Amino acid sequence: MITSWEAGAEVKFLNNRLGLDVAWYKSNARRQLLNIPMNNFSGYNSMKVNAGDIQNTGLEIMLNARPVETKDFSWDMTVNFSTNKNKIIELLPGEEYKNMTYTLGGYDNLYVYAVAGGNYGEIWGTKFQRVEEGEYAGQLLLNSSGLPQGTSKSEKIGDQQATCLLGWTNTFSYKGFTLSFLIDGRFGGDIFSGTNRMLQANGVAAKTVVNGKRENFVVEGVIANENGGYTKNTIEVSPQDYWTAVTGSSGNLGIGEANIYDATNIRLRNLSLNYAFPKSMLSKTPFQQVKLGVSCNNVWMIKSHLNGIDPESVYATSTNATGFENAASPTSRTFLFNVTLGF
Repeated sequence: MITSWEAGAEVKFLNNRLGLDVAWYKSNARRQLLNIPMNNFSGYNSMKVNAGDIQNTGLEIMLNARPVETKDFSWDMTVNFSTNKNKIIELLPGEEYKNMTYTLGGYDNLYVYAVAGGNYGEIWGTKFQRVEEGEYAGQLLLNSSGLPQGTSKSEKIGDQQATCLLGWTNTFSYKGFTLSFLIDGRFGGDIFSGTNRMLQANGVAAKTVVNGKRENFVVEGVIANENGGYTKNTIEVSPQDYWTAVTGSSGNLGIGEANIYDATNIRLRNLSLNYAFPKSMLSKTPFQQVKLGVSCNNVWMIKSHLNGIDPESVYATSTNATGFENAASPTSRTFLFNVTLGF
């Protein structure tokens, strides 16, 4: 059962050459059909229940403008902005389910959860062990060999929810020619990259080499001493030992925190060019309209933090867990050619 509220306004100026459409919404989805995990000793893996209260609040803004208009030329522009905040009010009623987690997806020691009282799409995995208090609070707590250690339990290491989405479309028309392009961006949110972890584990990631060399180095951090305190680390380690510790010492995916990346990305999503033959050229043909066009999708990744991997290359498209990828196939660039004939 979904309850929703929406309020908005649409205004236009200058003979419709400038328009603004704003909408705010709030919705709550309750009594959803959920597979709740059960103790395996019961003989069942899960039970189906009608429960949950997932809340979405957001803002959508669309700006339309025609900055230039002449007899033969026009420039149309559209800017879309949206932001959505998703929160899990509850999964099951009752105090004992206050911090309940519901698995959306994951593999090995990396999970994406819906967390009661938290967000839809939190990324959970292991973190670097750090000193919690005192003089060295926040510094890496290394083992006796001077190498990083992972936590034994999973913790929240990221959130797949984007802060906002932004799109900018421009269309230029000159006589029969129309040139259009779309630049869009996702800002905020996180993603775990299994591909980067795999490259690091095999020593072929760029960050496993410093200035073209693989020289021993000292990891910045502290080591627990016999007196119950900490000593500044001075032990040199090899790059191979370091990356082995980071990528494989804490579960199959290593220390999850090491490969959480900002999912922000900006790209030239679409580029198209079309030409419509003037009717004067078609007067002696059976056609009322003839158009030729060529377009390209996923043209250019302008900005990304994932070291050449597309943040949209998620692990699986069959779930709502978009906060991780692992050896995903690269997203494709497609070219389309079209002919439109009107009779």
